[in-house]
Amino acid sequence: MLYLQSFKFPNEREEVRFLYPDDRDQVSGPFKDFRARSHKGSLYPFGVLERNRLGRVSFDRITIFCGGNGSGKTTALNVIAEKLGLRRDSMFNSGRFFQEYLDLCEFDADLGTDRYVRKKLGKDVALYLPNDSRIIVSDDVFAHSMKQRRINDHIHGGRADAEKDYNDLVMSGANLRSLEDYERWKVRNEALRNKSAFMQKQLDSEVPEQSNGETAMIYFLQRMENPGLYLLDEPENSLSLENQMKLVEYIESSAHWFNCQFIIATHSPIFLSMKGARIYDFDENPVKTKKWTDVENVQILYEFFKAHENEFN
Repeated sequence: MLYLQSFKFPNEREEVRFLYPDDRDQVSGPFKDFRARSHKGSLYPFGVLERNRLGRVSFDRITIFCGGNGSGKTTALNVIAEKLGLRRDSMFNSGRFFQEYLDLCEFDADLGTDRYVRKKLGKDVALYLPNDSRIIVSDDVFAHSMKQRRINDHIHGGRADAEKDYNDLVMSGANLRSLEDYERWKVRNEALRNKSAFMQKQLDSEVPEQSNGETAMIYFLQRMENPGLYLLDEPENSLSLENQMKLVEYIESSAHWFNCQFIIATHSPIFLSMKGARIYDFDENPVKTKKWTDVENVQILYEFFKAHENEFN
């Protein structure tokens, strides 16, 4: 299923016309007298993607943006997500001119059927997307892992308090000299008979202990279990090679059998090797599609293992 068929980013001429309007341009509102050269702050995302003449990107069921740090692949992913109004868990600091940049972007999408949610984008454009469509970034996964750790720390503290209360009751003895002693004796005996019940409330709410990688893996699976458009920014972070391969298998299956579409920013050879993926190399100028084996990052790794081939034998 292709929910998003193509996306057009503004070219250099369109960016210049916005940043440096003149009397020939019909520019209104607060930007009529704006001049980029007099602005001391960041113009982000202007000037990022047009450097490599990104232009119009066509998508497949799995599309990958690859490139080194600063190549613009994450910026492109965030621009698409914000233009489509996709859900995200973490706050996104878009910058002063982000909305103006989005206004210059265009997309072609499958308007779908009424079984999907209609999203109103701009004045006349509506896009049908499943409710679970979202962008997932590294900050989402990290925050989720830290949240699970805080929950367990809190529960462990509560269990320690409960253990102390239990031990105090057991050690209080049964010296019955008053009605108050008798009531305490009843509580003590009840605790001795039902220690498991005494502690169960704490045990039931505890989240199983997992590594950050296992927690990250579960996070991805839970948020991508239904049909939808999913944008993933460097999903390899916090994942071992084994878990990367498991997630790749899950993504391939979801894309081919369960009406999911994926756009992924990565430099992981594991994700780049996905079957049928359309790969855009952001290190090229202009950006162009490549076979995964021709991507520079993969070639560097290949040459590294070739240099150590004898050690494997």
